[in-house]
Amino acid sequence: MPNIEVSSYPTDKSLHVAVAVIIKNGHVLISKRAQNVHQGGLWEFPGGKVEVGEGVSEALYREVKEELGIKIQQTQPLISLEHHYPEKIVYLETFRVMVFDGIEYDSDSGFDSNSSYDLNHGKPPREQQGLEGQQVKWVPLEQLSNYSFPQANRAIIEALMLPQCYLITPDCDSESDDTNSFIRQFTSSILNDEQGGLVQLRIKSLKGSALSELVQQLCNIAQKNNTQILANSSMCFGRDTADLTETQSHIINMAAGIHLTSSHLHETFAEDYRQKFPDKILAASCHCKADIERANDLKLNFIVISPVQQTASHPESKPLGWEAFKTLTSFAKMPVFALGGMTQKDIKRAQENGAQGISGIRSLWGNENL
Repeated sequence: MPNIEVSSYPTDKSLHVAVAVIIKNGHVLISKRAQNVHQGGLWEFPGGKVEVGEGVSEALYREVKEELGIKIQQTQPLISLEHHYPEKIVYLETFRVMVFDGIEYDSDSGFDSNSSYDLNHGKPPREQQGLEGQQVKWVPLEQLSNYSFPQANRAIIEALMLPQCYLITPDCDSESDDTNSFIRQFTSSILNDEQGGLVQLRIKSLKGSALSELVQQLCNIAQKNNTQILANSSMCFGRDTADLTETQSHIINMAAGIHLTSSHLHETFAEDYRQKFPDKILAASCHCKADIERANDLKLNFIVISPVQQTASHPESKPLGWEAFKTLTSFAKMPVFALGGMTQKDIKRAQENGAQGISGIRSLWGNENL
Protein backbone atom coordinates (compact mmCIF):
# COMPACT_ATOMS: atom_id res chain seq x y z
CA MET A 1 0.00 0.00 0.00
CA PRO A 2 1.45 3.41 -0.96
CA ASN A 3 2.43 5.69 1.90
CA ILE A 4 -0.01 8.58 1.48
CA GLU A 5 -0.46 11.40 3.97
CA VAL A 6 -3.05 10.84 6.68
CA SER A 7 -6.21 12.88 6.11
CA SER A 8 -7.05 15.97 8.13
CA TYR A 9 -9.34 17.41 5.45
CA PRO A 10 -12.96 16.68 6.45
CA THR A 11 -14.98 19.37 8.25
CA ASP A 12 -18.69 19.78 8.88
CA LYS A 13 -19.18 21.08 5.32
CA SER A 14 -16.53 19.09 3.49
CA LEU A 15 -15.96 15.48 2.57
CA HIS A 16 -12.68 13.79 1.65
CA VAL A 17 -13.34 10.80 -0.62
CA ALA A 18 -11.07 8.05 -1.95
CA VAL A 19 -12.27 6.80 -5.35
CA ALA A 20 -11.35 3.60 -7.21
CA VAL A 21 -11.58 3.34 -10.99
CA ILE A 22 -11.44 -0.45 -11.39
CA ILE A 23 -10.54 -1.51 -14.93
CA LYS A 24 -10.61 -4.92 -16.61
CA ASN A 25 -10.42 -5.68 -20.34
CA GLY A 26 -11.38 -2.16 -21.34
CA HIS A 27 -14.37 -2.09 -18.95
CA VAL A 28 -14.87 -0.02 -15.79
CA LEU A 29 -16.80 -1.26 -12.74
CA ILE A 30 -19.44 1.25 -11.61
CA SER A 31 -22.20 1.12 -9.02
CA LYS A 32 -25.50 2.90 -8.45
CA ARG A 33 -26.06 5.11 -5.42
CA ALA A 34 -29.04 4.40 -3.17
CA GLN A 35 -31.97 6.78 -3.65
CA ASN A 36 -31.89 8.02 -0.04
CA VAL A 37 -28.31 9.39 -0.06
CA HIS A 38 -26.67 12.52 -1.50
CA GLN A 39 -26.79 12.35 -5.31
CA GLY A 40 -28.99 9.25 -4.96
CA GLY A 41 -29.87 7.24 -8.06
CA LEU A 42 -26.73 8.29 -9.95
CA TRP A 43 -23.93 5.99 -11.01
CA GLU A 44 -20.52 6.33 -9.34
CA PHE A 45 -17.08 4.84 -9.07
CA PRO A 46 -16.57 2.72 -5.92
CA GLY A 47 -14.98 4.31 -2.88
CA GLY A 48 -15.94 6.33 0.13
CA LYS A 49 -15.11 8.73 2.91
CA VAL A 50 -11.60 9.05 4.28
CA GLU A 51 -11.99 9.10 8.03
CA VAL A 52 -10.02 11.59 10.14
CA GLY A 53 -6.65 10.05 10.94
CA GLU A 54 -6.95 7.50 8.13
CA GLY A 55 -4.62 7.29 5.12
CA VAL A 56 -6.14 7.76 1.68
CA SER A 57 -4.94 4.37 0.43
CA GLU A 58 -6.14 2.74 3.64
CA ALA A 59 -9.60 4.23 3.09
CA LEU A 60 -9.61 3.20 -0.57
CA TYR A 61 -8.72 -0.43 0.18
CA ARG A 62 -11.21 -0.61 3.06
CA GLU A 63 -14.14 0.96 1.21
CA VAL A 64 -13.76 -1.19 -1.92
CA LYS A 65 -13.48 -4.35 0.14
CA GLU A 66 -16.57 -3.43 2.18
CA GLU A 67 -18.64 -2.38 -0.85
CA LEU A 68 -17.60 -5.03 -3.36
CA GLY A 69 -15.51 -7.72 -1.69
CA ILE A 70 -12.64 -6.75 -3.98
CA LYS A 71 -9.09 -6.67 -2.63
CA ILE A 72 -6.97 -4.03 -4.33
CA GLN A 73 -3.43 -5.14 -5.12
CA GLN A 74 -2.02 -2.17 -7.01
CA THR A 75 -3.08 1.43 -7.72
CA GLN A 76 -1.93 4.35 -9.80
CA PRO A 77 -2.91 8.00 -9.14
CA LEU A 78 -5.44 9.25 -11.67
CA ILE A 79 -6.77 12.66 -10.63
CA SER A 80 -7.43 14.69 -7.48
CA LEU A 81 -9.92 17.54 -7.44
CA GLU A 82 -12.18 19.64 -5.28
CA HIS A 83 -15.83 20.11 -6.23
CA HIS A 84 -18.26 22.56 -4.66
CA TYR A 85 -21.88 21.47 -4.34
CA PRO A 86 -24.39 23.94 -2.81
CA GLU A 87 -24.58 21.84 0.36
CA LYS A 88 -20.95 20.65 0.68
CA ILE A 89 -17.41 20.59 -0.67
CA VAL A 90 -16.13 17.23 -1.90
CA TYR A 91 -12.41 16.54 -2.27
CA LEU A 92 -11.85 13.49 -4.46
CA GLU A 93 -8.60 11.52 -4.67
CA THR A 94 -8.96 9.05 -7.51
CA PHE A 95 -6.85 5.99 -8.28
CA ARG A 96 -6.74 3.69 -11.27
CA VAL A 97 -6.97 0.03 -10.13
CA MET A 98 -5.62 -2.52 -12.59
CA VAL A 99 -4.58 -5.36 -10.25
CA PHE A 100 -7.09 -6.83 -7.79
CA ASP A 101 -8.69 -10.07 -6.62
CA GLY A 102 -11.62 -11.23 -4.51
CA ILE A 103 -15.23 -11.38 -5.69
CA GLU A 104 -15.54 -11.43 -9.48
CA TYR A 105 -18.40 -9.61 -11.14
CA ASP A 106 -19.41 -10.99 -14.52
CA SER A 107 -19.06 -8.42 -17.29
CA ASP A 108 -21.78 -10.29 -19.22
CA SER A 109 -24.33 -10.30 -16.38
CA GLY A 110 -24.99 -6.66 -15.71
CA PHE A 111 -27.93 -5.39 -17.79
CA ASP A 112 -26.91 -2.73 -20.29
CA SER A 113 -29.44 -1.04 -22.52
CA ASN A 114 -26.89 -1.14 -25.33
CA SER A 115 -26.43 -4.91 -25.12
CA SER A 116 -28.49 -7.46 -26.99
CA TYR A 117 -30.22 -10.61 -25.74
CA ASP A 118 -32.77 -13.12 -27.05
CA LEU A 119 -36.20 -11.49 -26.66
CA ASN A 120 -38.04 -14.71 -27.56
CA HIS A 121 -36.27 -17.26 -25.39
CA GLY A 122 -34.58 -15.35 -22.61
CA LYS A 123 -34.78 -12.51 -20.15
CA PRO A 124 -32.45 -9.55 -19.77
CA PRO A 125 -29.23 -10.50 -17.96
CA ARG A 126 -29.65 -10.51 -14.20
CA GLU A 127 -28.83 -7.39 -12.24
CA GLN A 128 -25.68 -7.80 -10.16
CA GLN A 129 -25.39 -6.39 -6.67
CA GLY A 130 -22.49 -5.41 -4.47
CA LEU A 131 -22.18 -6.34 -0.80
CA GLU A 132 -24.32 -3.36 0.25
CA GLY A 133 -27.15 -4.20 -2.14
CA GLN A 134 -26.11 -1.60 -4.74
CA GLN A 135 -26.45 -2.34 -8.45
CA VAL A 136 -23.06 -2.85 -10.11
CA LYS A 137 -21.98 -3.40 -13.69
CA TRP A 138 -18.98 -3.40 -15.99
CA VAL A 139 -19.25 -0.65 -18.60
CA PRO A 140 -17.03 -0.21 -21.69
CA LEU A 141 -14.76 2.76 -21.13
CA GLU A 142 -16.08 4.60 -24.18
CA GLN A 143 -19.69 4.26 -22.95
CA LEU A 144 -19.21 5.93 -19.54
CA SER A 145 -20.59 9.20 -20.88
CA ASN A 146 -23.93 7.44 -21.47
CA TYR A 147 -24.47 7.12 -17.69
CA SER A 148 -25.55 9.79 -15.21
CA PHE A 149 -22.79 10.47 -12.67
CA PRO A 150 -22.48 13.14 -9.95
CA GLN A 151 -21.13 16.36 -11.42
CA ALA A 152 -17.86 15.96 -9.54
CA ASN A 153 -17.15 12.78 -11.54
CA ARG A 154 -17.00 14.59 -14.90
CA ALA A 155 -13.27 15.27 -14.58
CA ILE A 156 -12.60 11.65 -13.61
CA ILE A 157 -14.22 10.46 -16.85
CA GLU A 158 -12.23 13.07 -18.79
CA ALA A 159 -9.02 11.76 -17.21
CA LEU A 160 -9.86 8.18 -18.14
CA MET A 161 -10.21 9.18 -21.79
CA LEU A 162 -6.79 10.86 -21.90
CA PRO A 163 -3.38 9.22 -22.40
CA GLN A 164 -0.38 9.76 -20.14
CA CYS A 165 1.61 11.63 -22.81
CA TYR A 166 0.49 14.71 -24.73
CA LEU A 167 2.77 15.39 -27.69
CA ILE A 168 3.32 18.94 -28.96
CA THR A 169 4.79 19.06 -32.45
CA PRO A 170 7.65 21.32 -33.44
CA ASP A 171 7.15 23.84 -36.23
CA CYS A 172 7.31 22.90 -39.91
CA ASP A 173 8.54 25.26 -42.61
CA SER A 174 7.46 25.46 -46.24
CA GLU A 175 10.25 23.36 -47.77
CA SER A 176 8.74 20.19 -49.28
CA ASP A 177 11.51 17.91 -47.96
CA ASP A 178 11.01 19.23 -44.45
CA THR A 179 7.25 18.73 -44.79
CA ASN A 180 7.75 15.09 -45.80
CA SER A 181 10.17 14.59 -42.91
CA PHE A 182 7.64 16.19 -40.56
CA ILE A 183 4.95 13.74 -41.69
CA ARG A 184 7.28 10.76 -41.23
CA GLN A 185 8.24 11.82 -37.71
CA PHE A 186 4.63 12.57 -36.81
CA THR A 187 3.64 9.06 -37.93
CA SER A 188 6.52 7.49 -36.01
CA SER A 189 5.52 9.39 -32.86
CA ILE A 190 1.98 8.04 -32.76
CA LEU A 191 2.32 4.51 -34.16
CA ASN A 192 2.92 2.66 -30.89
CA ASP A 193 0.61 4.63 -28.59
CA GLU A 194 -1.71 1.85 -27.40
CA GLN A 195 -3.86 4.15 -25.23
CA GLY A 196 -4.92 6.34 -28.09
CA GLY A 197 -2.74 9.34 -28.80
CA LEU A 198 -3.22 13.04 -28.23
CA VAL A 199 -1.23 15.54 -30.28
CA GLN A 200 -1.14 19.32 -30.42
CA LEU A 201 -0.14 20.77 -33.79
CA ARG A 202 1.85 23.97 -33.27
CA ILE A 203 2.75 24.95 -36.80
CA LYS A 204 3.43 28.66 -37.25
CA SER A 205 5.58 28.88 -40.40
CA LEU A 206 3.03 27.54 -42.88
CA LYS A 207 0.02 29.55 -44.01
CA GLY A 208 -2.94 29.24 -46.37
CA SER A 209 -3.36 26.17 -48.55
CA ALA A 210 0.03 24.69 -47.57
CA LEU A 211 -1.00 24.64 -43.90
CA SER A 212 -4.50 23.38 -44.69
CA GLU A 213 -3.20 20.52 -46.83
CA LEU A 214 -0.65 19.45 -44.21
CA VAL A 215 -3.24 19.45 -41.41
CA GLN A 216 -5.55 17.36 -43.61
CA GLN A 217 -2.81 14.77 -44.18
CA LEU A 218 -1.96 14.63 -40.46
CA CYS A 219 -5.62 14.28 -39.46
CA ASN A 220 -6.02 11.39 -41.90
CA ILE A 221 -2.97 9.63 -40.42
CA ALA A 222 -4.17 10.31 -36.87
CA GLN A 223 -7.63 8.93 -37.54
CA LYS A 224 -6.16 5.64 -38.77
CA ASN A 225 -4.02 5.38 -35.62
CA ASN A 226 -6.54 6.16 -32.88
CA THR A 227 -5.05 9.61 -32.27
CA GLN A 228 -6.77 12.94 -31.67
CA ILE A 229 -5.32 16.16 -33.04
CA LEU A 230 -5.70 19.56 -31.40
CA ALA A 231 -4.71 22.69 -33.29
CA ASN A 232 -2.84 25.38 -31.41
CA SER A 233 -5.04 28.48 -31.32
CA SER A 234 -2.34 30.50 -33.11
CA MET A 235 -3.24 28.48 -36.22
CA CYS A 236 -6.95 29.29 -36.18
CA PHE A 237 -7.63 32.29 -33.95
CA GLY A 238 -10.06 35.12 -34.73
CA ARG A 239 -12.20 37.62 -32.84
CA ASP A 240 -14.88 34.93 -32.91
CA THR A 241 -15.66 31.79 -34.93
CA ALA A 242 -17.54 33.86 -37.52
CA ASP A 243 -14.45 35.98 -38.20
CA LEU A 244 -12.14 33.34 -39.66
CA THR A 245 -10.30 32.78 -42.91
CA GLU A 246 -11.12 29.77 -45.04
CA THR A 247 -7.94 28.05 -43.80
CA GLN A 248 -8.75 28.73 -40.14
CA SER A 249 -12.29 27.39 -40.54
CA HIS A 250 -10.98 24.29 -42.31
CA ILE A 251 -8.51 23.58 -39.49
CA ILE A 252 -11.19 23.99 -36.82
CA ASN A 253 -13.50 21.59 -38.64
CA MET A 254 -10.78 18.98 -39.22
CA ALA A 255 -9.22 18.96 -35.75
CA ALA A 256 -10.68 17.19 -32.72
CA GLY A 257 -10.29 20.43 -30.82
CA ILE A 258 -8.21 23.50 -30.05
CA HIS A 259 -5.40 24.13 -27.60
CA LEU A 260 -5.54 27.75 -26.46
CA THR A 261 -2.41 29.73 -25.70
CA SER A 262 -2.46 31.36 -22.26
CA SER A 263 -3.27 34.74 -23.86
CA HIS A 264 -6.02 33.38 -26.14
CA LEU A 265 -7.52 31.63 -23.10
CA HIS A 266 -8.71 35.01 -21.83
CA GLU A 267 -10.24 36.16 -25.14
CA THR A 268 -13.94 35.92 -26.06
CA PHE A 269 -12.98 33.57 -28.90
CA ALA A 270 -12.60 30.81 -26.31
CA GLU A 271 -16.18 31.25 -25.08
CA ASP A 272 -17.53 31.43 -28.62
CA TYR A 273 -15.69 28.24 -29.64
CA ARG A 274 -16.94 26.36 -26.58
CA GLN A 275 -20.53 27.39 -27.34
CA LYS A 276 -20.39 26.63 -31.06
CA PHE A 277 -18.48 23.34 -30.77
CA PRO A 278 -19.56 21.78 -27.45
CA ASP A 279 -18.48 18.27 -28.51
CA LYS A 280 -14.94 19.23 -29.51
CA ILE A 281 -12.00 19.22 -27.10
CA LEU A 282 -10.91 22.56 -25.67
CA ALA A 283 -7.62 22.72 -23.77
CA ALA A 284 -5.23 25.49 -22.77
CA SER A 285 -1.77 26.42 -21.55
CA CYS A 286 -1.73 27.81 -18.01
CA HIS A 287 1.05 29.48 -16.03
CA CYS A 288 -0.71 30.91 -12.99
CA LYS A 289 -3.78 30.63 -10.78
CA ALA A 290 -5.69 33.23 -12.84
CA ASP A 291 -5.23 31.12 -15.97
CA ILE A 292 -6.51 28.03 -14.17
CA GLU A 293 -9.56 29.84 -12.78
CA ARG A 294 -10.41 31.00 -16.30
CA ALA A 295 -10.02 27.40 -17.54
CA ASN A 296 -12.35 26.23 -14.76
CA ASP A 297 -14.96 28.81 -15.78
CA LEU A 298 -14.82 27.62 -19.39
CA LYS A 299 -15.04 23.96 -18.28
CA LEU A 300 -12.05 22.99 -20.40
CA ASN A 301 -11.35 19.32 -21.03
CA PHE A 302 -7.77 19.58 -19.73
CA ILE A 303 -4.92 22.03 -19.25
CA VAL A 304 -1.13 22.08 -19.43
CA ILE A 305 0.83 23.80 -16.65
CA SER A 306 4.37 24.99 -17.37
CA PRO A 307 7.28 25.28 -17.07
CA VAL A 308 7.85 22.64 -14.41
CA GLN A 309 11.59 22.34 -15.05
CA GLN A 310 14.21 24.24 -17.04
CA THR A 311 13.85 23.81 -20.81
CA ALA A 312 16.29 24.21 -23.68
CA SER A 313 13.68 26.03 -25.78
CA HIS A 314 12.93 28.67 -23.09
CA PRO A 315 16.07 28.93 -20.91
CA GLU A 316 15.01 32.41 -19.73
CA SER A 317 11.79 31.12 -18.12
CA LYS A 318 11.98 30.44 -14.40
CA PRO A 319 10.78 26.89 -13.68
CA LEU A 320 7.96 26.31 -11.21
CA GLY A 321 9.38 23.21 -9.58
CA TRP A 322 7.25 20.28 -8.47
CA GLU A 323 5.94 21.85 -5.27
CA ALA A 324 4.54 24.93 -7.01
CA PHE A 325 3.23 22.74 -9.84
CA LYS A 326 1.33 20.59 -7.34
CA THR A 327 -0.17 23.68 -5.72
CA LEU A 328 -1.38 25.04 -9.07
CA THR A 329 -2.74 21.63 -10.04
CA SER A 330 -4.88 21.60 -6.89
CA PHE A 331 -6.84 24.59 -8.24
CA ALA A 332 -7.79 22.79 -11.47
CA LYS A 333 -11.15 21.09 -11.93
CA MET A 334 -9.94 19.07 -14.91
CA PRO A 335 -6.95 16.85 -15.81
CA VAL A 336 -3.54 18.53 -15.94
CA PHE A 337 -0.41 17.71 -17.94
CA ALA A 338 3.05 18.77 -16.76
CA LEU A 339 5.16 20.58 -19.37
CA GLY A 340 8.73 21.82 -19.31
CA GLY A 341 11.77 19.55 -19.31
CA MET A 342 9.57 16.44 -19.20
CA THR A 343 10.52 12.96 -20.42
CA GLN A 344 8.67 9.67 -20.08
CA LYS A 345 10.75 8.98 -16.96
CA ASP A 346 8.84 11.87 -15.31
CA ILE A 347 5.35 10.36 -15.80
CA LYS A 348 5.20 8.73 -12.38
CA ARG A 349 6.48 11.81 -10.57
CA ALA A 350 4.03 14.02 -12.45
CA GLN A 351 1.16 11.75 -11.42
CA GLU A 352 2.34 11.77 -7.82
CA ASN A 353 2.04 15.56 -7.97
CA GLY A 354 -1.52 15.56 -9.28
CA ALA A 355 -0.96 15.37 -13.05
CA GLN A 356 -2.55 13.18 -15.69
CA GLY A 357 0.89 12.76 -17.18
CA ILE A 358 3.44 14.75 -19.15
CA SER A 359 3.51 16.91 -22.24
CA GLY A 360 6.54 17.58 -24.37
CA ILE A 361 8.07 18.29 -27.76
CA ARG A 362 11.69 17.16 -27.93
CA SER A 363 11.37 14.06 -25.72
CA LEU A 364 8.26 12.71 -27.50
CA TRP A 365 8.74 13.76 -31.11
CA GLY A 366 9.77 11.05 -33.55
CA ASN A 367 10.10 8.53 -30.72
CA GLU A 368 9.14 5.08 -31.99
CA ASN A 369 8.73 3.83 -28.42
CA LEU A 370 6.12 6.43 -27.41
